[in-house]
Amino acid sequence: EMARAAMTASLIPLFAALGGGAGAVHFAAISRDADLLASGGSAWAMLGVRLGRLLLTVSIFTISARQGWPALLAAALGFVVARQIVVMHRLGTAR
Repeated sequence: EMARAAMTASLIPLFAALGGGAGAVHFAAISRDADLLASGGSAWAMLGVRLGRLLLTVSIFTISARQGWPALLAAALGFVVARQIVVMHRLGTAR
């Protein structure tokens, strides 16, 4: 049990990075989906973006949850931080 806790603790930065990467892709895909919707883009393209976003997000959080709550929390934190970065970039307020 002690070895598992040590291994999980050493993987926390990895899960934070995975969550951040997944979050960046997730929220960039939402932006892309909105652009497609506003410009009258292909329904198939919109469906593909939505399904890809959902699959990536569920996969990352499922993998994280199977490693325990610290890994899941790290992934969620990375996801939320990525949201802020993508939204600020989209709004043009990123530095």
